[in-house]
Amino acid sequence: MSLQRRLTLFFVLIVILPLGVAGFAVQRVVVNEISRRAVLSLAPALDATVALYKDRVEALDARVRGTVGLSRFSEVLSSGTTEEIGTFLSNRLDSSSNLDFFIAFDRKGRRIAYTSVGGDFVEGFPLPSADDIEAASGAGPGFISTSRIPLRISGRGLAGSLIGGSWIDQDLLLGSSQEGVVLSLAANSLVIASTADLDGQVPITPTHDDSFTADINGEAKARAARLDGGMSIVASTPTSPIEALSRRVITSLLVLLALAVIGTTLLAYLLARLITRPMEELAAGAQAITEGRYDYRITPRSKDEVGQLAGAFNEMSEKLSATVSELSMSRDRLQRAVHRVGETMRSTHDMGQMLGSLLNTAVDAVDADAGVLWRFTATRSELFPGSASGLDEASLGRVSVGEGLAGHVAERAVNVMMPGSADRLNPGPGEPGLPVVMAVPVYSQDRVMGVVAVYRSDSTDPFTQEDLNTVVFLAEQGGVAIENVMLHEEARRLSLMDGLTGIYNRRFFQMQFRQVLATAQRFDRPFSVLMLDLDFFKSVNDRYGHPRGDAILIEFAQRVSSTLREVDTYARYGGEEFIVLLPETDVVGARTTAEKICEVIRATPFGALDEEPLDLTVSIGVASYPPHGDSFKGLIEAADQALYRAKENGRDRVELATAPGSAGLRLA
Repeated sequence: MSLQRRLTLFFVLIVILPLGVAGFAVQRVVVNEISRRAVLSLAPALDATVALYKDRVEALDARVRGTVGLSRFSEVLSSGTTEEIGTFLSNRLDSSSNLDFFIAFDRKGRRIAYTSVGGDFVEGFPLPSADDIEAASGAGPGFISTSRIPLRISGRGLAGSLIGGSWIDQDLLLGSSQEGVVLSLAANSLVIASTADLDGQVPITPTHDDSFTADINGEAKARAARLDGGMSIVASTPTSPIEALSRRVITSLLVLLALAVIGTTLLAYLLARLITRPMEELAAGAQAITEGRYDYRITPRSKDEVGQLAGAFNEMSEKLSATVSELSMSRDRLQRAVHRVGETMRSTHDMGQMLGSLLNTAVDAVDADAGVLWRFTATRSELFPGSASGLDEASLGRVSVGEGLAGHVAERAVNVMMPGSADRLNPGPGEPGLPVVMAVPVYSQDRVMGVVAVYRSDSTDPFTQEDLNTVVFLAEQGGVAIENVMLHEEARRLSLMDGLTGIYNRRFFQMQFRQVLATAQRFDRPFSVLMLDLDFFKSVNDRYGHPRGDAILIEFAQRVSSTLREVDTYARYGGEEFIVLLPETDVVGARTTAEKICEVIRATPFGALDEEPLDLTVSIGVASYPPHGDSFKGLIEAADQALYRAKENGRDRVELATAPGSAGLRLA
């Protein structure tokens, strides 16, 4: 379907749909209002009928007494025959227009006479019997009655009793009927009397707290009110006039909608044609642009919005030509940068070289003036410049995690551009003070391993979102490379483990020592060495055998490991000698750790459940950088001499190394 046809259809729907919805809404409102008013008209008729019923009930006793003449009837009841009593009551019914039956009882309460006149009930409803009236004692389906009225003869006592009443039938309903309202009397869910012409009893279930639908000579809206004896007055009005009105309104609406469709379609076609003609010219221009013909121009035909759109298209063509050239150059530069970092990441397992290549590529890719790759210290509480580009590393310092731009990124693992970030952040003391900064976290195995930060010195040339996307992409590639390097280092680490205890061996300890020493010398930070030796271990081997001795060495290694930090290096130095490297730890901290190890070893005997427990102790020598030495050899010898003194002074103790130059003998 063409745009012109779609616009025509769209405009037609815009007019017709609201008009149709509004028309049908009006139809529903009108019909509902008429229906509501019809239901409201039921209430007056219903109230009048209920009031008439109550009047009859309230006046019934007095009417019975006045109609019968109790004194005279008492004489007849006392001395007359059953036939005479019946005749007397029948005469009284004939003279009364409001009473329909009498029941007479002798002094023992036995019924001796019942006389009544016919009622105006629906065909199929039987006239209530004397038993029905007597059992109800007040009101029942189709009648109301008095309670038993005692009849006394002066000087002779009780002569009997009398019940009188009238039918609740069509006579009651006709007394308050209104035009258009049908009144019905329901009992036991059946209509027993009605102002409508019913062929027989109609089933109905009155609802007394709201309007409802009933079937009284056709569907009708109804309301009901309760009476005594299980009866209800139902006022109803037929729904057929309302339905006829609804059909007439709908027919009128359909005719109106048809006329509106014809007129709207014509107007919509003209408007769509006016819009689509310039759109066709713009489509031809867009096709030319897709074919690379950036010199294509559209001639503006007016000064309105369509003419402005044509002018904007021409301006876009000019700028697009320049932008495409610039993007082509940027793409070539980015491809070269990505190729270079990819080659570096594939060809090296050196973490420093790989991260340096990542930083240089990021700086080149976004045309930055400088860059720094910040790395965590061993305790992950600070960042240090692992690599720098365009800056003197000597001018940089450590940055605490959470401090400055790099610390903020490292702590929260978020990207930051300044200016541009929602929060204004200031550089930390160790960061460069350049005005334009972009920092991105580098992940490895879902953990932040460092921060890439690039800088510009011109505050009027901020980084863009495209620059940020480029650096994020390079950081992601760097994270993959870091994982590869870490896997390589893990394989290398496994070759540096002690086969018996599962902890590091002396070779790995020496490698770690060189790294910790270099960091400590560069940033003037302390670290310590603990030399450990199990006391009297040779006697354990001699007495219990080497398998038991090996098990004790394994348990000893596990106990010591449980007291150390993740950043500490723990290795088997040889035989029953072990050594611990504690980065960022001075003499006081090292002594505290050594005392904790002694306590853990002596606290629990060694051995499995089925073995003889052995109480063992450990002697520890402590040496720290820089007070006890500034080289591997110096610190190891200082710790070894301290261990010798611990053995000589009674074992199961910690001894600190002495200042460099002090002599000592090695315990055999």
